[in-house]
Amino acid sequence: MKKLVWLMVLALLVVPAFAANLSTSNWIGVGFHTRLVPYNNQYYVIWGTWASGNINYSLSGSSNLGSVNANVKIDIAGGSLTDNWVSGTITFSKVFNTPLSVSFHKGTLGVSGTNLVGSVVGSDGISVVADVAPVKVTVGVSPDDDWWVPSTGGMLDDFTLNAAVTARADVSVSAPIALSVYGLINKATGTMTVTDWAVGGSVTPVTTPVSLTVYGEAANTPEQLVGATVKALGEKVTVDANYKVQAQKVKVSVSGDNLVPNVSKVYVEYDTAQTYTLFGYVSASLPVPVGSLSLGAALANGPDTLFGGFGKWSVSLGGGVSYDLLVGYGFDWDDYSDNGFNRGNLTGADDLWGFNVKGKLYAESKLMIGF
Repeated sequence: MKKLVWLMVLALLVVPAFAANLSTSNWIGVGFHTRLVPYNNQYYVIWGTWASGNINYSLSGSSNLGSVNANVKIDIAGGSLTDNWVSGTITFSKVFNTPLSVSFHKGTLGVSGTNLVGSVVGSDGISVVADVAPVKVTVGVSPDDDWWVPSTGGMLDDFTLNAAVTARADVSVSAPIALSVYGLINKATGTMTVTDWAVGGSVTPVTTPVSLTVYGEAANTPEQLVGATVKALGEKVTVDANYKVQAQKVKVSVSGDNLVPNVSKVYVEYDTAQTYTLFGYVSASLPVPVGSLSLGAALANGPDTLFGGFGKWSVSLGGGVSYDLLVGYGFDWDDYSDNGFNRGNLTGADDLWGFNVKGKLYAESKLMIGF
């Protein structure tokens, strides 16, 4: 009997107590759209229907080792299941008194790159974060999702070789001045050697009335970068300048956030490393009696001058019914809706919905009925 009692006590100590809560949510919509598009120097009206929406299953809980948050989502686009993914985070807050976060994704992993080197992980994978101030270490592993290799006639079984790995370490302190040092290494698929590395750091010697941050970085390219960032007006205005030493390329950018009513962002950039060296945009919204109206315009200058802009009116009609009217000019709206304004909005405007809209007007009227 005593042995049974001791086994029960041991089980309670070893097996973490766990309490969980499962919730679901879903939204399905049917859409009807009409588009005015340019083709062969003429305009045509085309129309179509599609389905969109998502179904979410969320699990949250806690144990004596930490917390668990997981999410399963099914996205429905075009009437088919095209983007099924699983993501979540398990945080072990009481393992050797060290906060340890393990997250798993089908999607972009949370390992950031540097000024000169980007993270190689970006699809299915696992990231592990150990965060004990002032040190934070993040490791992302993205295995090759090609399970069957025709050339070998069998399954892909070399997990270590056929996985992209990014490891990043950060050390940050805030007293007496803000100081950070970081390093990053990449291992691409198909090799056991480090393909990229970068080390860098920054210091903020001045914080009021404006803040000044000076930074530098070195990478395997080989390349070195030095720069400085100034923030003013409560960080509403940011000026950044950096110089790539080997490439002798300069980048200067100025951005303003919510400086005047209805204008959310103003941005101008000069970058000699880009084909279109000069780039700028403005994003705004205007009050209207019904619904909401958002506006934007962008310009890029290089081999030629590209201009793009849009106006989008959105209104909810109640009962899960909504309506959008988009009028655009000379830029890729789909790219904008994913990433905001960037050079790709203008240079990639030759394939919006399968049509070239560079320097041309287009429009879309969209009605969505949700369930």
